[in-house]
Amino acid sequence: MGDLQVAMYEYAIQKYARGRLIDLGCGNAPLAGIYRGVVDEYLWADWVNSAHQRFVLDFEVDLNNPLPFDDQSFDTILLTDVLEHLAEPDHLFSEVSRMLKPGGHIIVGVPFLYYLHEEPHDHFRYTKFALAHFGIKHHVPPVEILEVGGAFDAWSDLTGKLLGGAWRPLARIPYHGWKIAKLIPVIRRLNGRAAWRFPLAYVAVYARSADAD
Repeated sequence: MGDLQVAMYEYAIQKYARGRLIDLGCGNAPLAGIYRGVVDEYLWADWVNSAHQRFVLDFEVDLNNPLPFDDQSFDTILLTDVLEHLAEPDHLFSEVSRMLKPGGHIIVGVPFLYYLHEEPHDHFRYTKFALAHFGIKHHVPPVEILEVGGAFDAWSDLTGKLLGGAWRPLARIPYHGWKIAKLIPVIRRLNGRAAWRFPLAYVAVYARSADAD
C-alpha cells in the first residue's frame, strides 16, 4: 500500500505543489524528498508527541485547535494520512482553507479499506464524495480525487496484515501471490476497474481560485 500511495502523492506533488509549502501532521516527513525539489520553502508541523516524528519541527501544533498561521500564507498545504485521526475534521479544513493563498492547492491523502491504526486516534474512513464535500463546504473545490489501488490490492494488503499479525513472515504470502497475479493482464484490468468501489486509499487535491479574496 505504501508504494502505491507514495506514487500517487508524487504525481499530485509534482503537478500541483509550488511556492511556500507546509506539511501538516508531517510525522517523519516521508514525502520531503519529493516536494523539496518543486517548492521554494517548506515547513514541518506536527503534534510534539507524534509516534513518527524523528527530527526538529518548525512548529509544534495540535491540529484539533486553531493554527498559528496567517491568512493566505501558504501556496501548498499537505495533509497526508492525517484527516482520519481527527475527531473534528471540519475544523481543520476550515483552518487550511483560511491559510491557503489564491491559486494555491491542498493535497490530502486518506486510507479507505484499511485496518485500525494509532488507536484510539483513528476516527473516520472517507469516501470520495465526503472528500469532495469538504472542499465545496470550505470554498476550496476539488480539482482531482484519485483512487489508490483496487480490490485485489486491498485484499493483499489486509490479508498480509492479518497473517503478519500472527507471524510476520506469513505476510509475504499474499504480497508475492498478488505480484504474480498482476502479471496477468485480465487480472490487472479487473483490479483497475474495481478501484472505483474498492480503493485502498484516496488522494484529493483542492484549489483556491486565483482571484479569490
